[in-house]
Amino acid sequence: MRTMIVGASGQLGRTLSQHARSRGHIIIACDRRKLDVSDISQIEKIVEQEEPGCIVNCAAYTAVDKAESEVELAFIVNRDGAKNLAFVCSRNNIPLIHLSTDYVFDGLSEIPCSETDSVNPQNVYGRSKWEGEEAIRQAFGKHIILRISWVFGCYGHNFVKTIRRLAGEREELNVVTDQFGCPSSTQNISFVILRIIDQLFEDSFDHYGTYHYCDGPDTTWFGFANAIVSELRKYEQLKLKQIHPISSAEYQTAAKRPKNSRMDCSLIEANFGIKQYSWEDQLTILIRNMASK
Repeated sequence: MRTMIVGASGQLGRTLSQHARSRGHIIIACDRRKLDVSDISQIEKIVEQEEPGCIVNCAAYTAVDKAESEVELAFIVNRDGAKNLAFVCSRNNIPLIHLSTDYVFDGLSEIPCSETDSVNPQNVYGRSKWEGEEAIRQAFGKHIILRISWVFGCYGHNFVKTIRRLAGEREELNVVTDQFGCPSSTQNISFVILRIIDQLFEDSFDHYGTYHYCDGPDTTWFGFANAIVSELRKYEQLKLKQIHPISSAEYQTAAKRPKNSRMDCSLIEANFGIKQYSWEDQLTILIRNMASK
């Protein structure tokens, strides 16, 4: 399988590229230097040259707070880039897997959100990702839009790395305890994407559409931070003495966050046989690997 990964230098793109190669995929890795998703002519040229069998779009503007002041850039990448990729995929009949986010929801539901629930993004990042989803739906039917949440891994910037740094610098931390969601490892998300790709080219495949995937179990940012610190203490001497639970109101950010980011993953299990992996297992592995370097 010739698999083109857009955003291949990001935290998910790098992990996915590694796992795909280990599974025998020929990877066409496109980072921002090789492919600007806002330039449709670049996309057309690379697709014509490389002839991928499948395209996975991991490219995204993900600086949630900065997006509030960099609105145009967020929409250029998250909406227009997605639209351009879908248009080229449509012209060449290439299935597109696109990564989206739990932030398309407002977080007011008391139960996990399903794919059929109404969206109501509360920040620029969420709106730009939602409009990217809509652009894909309108442009090309052979797509999988995969909404993921609270992503962490060994590459890039993420909550695990931030907590590790702060735990080595400070004696006390304040972490929000009234936002609920599911951390999701780039390792596990990569496994999910590859399982989807395996099924895309079966003769009977008819499961294009929008899906939710996140690791389990659900927790809060406070709970996640405590789990990270607990693992870190097995390998490192930390300056941190205590983590204080605080409310969202006590931790003001430029972008509003949903209070409930939990997502119902039953549809992806029903259509692809994919069950939720454990973020706790991957956190243990990640921190052990980080400590050994």
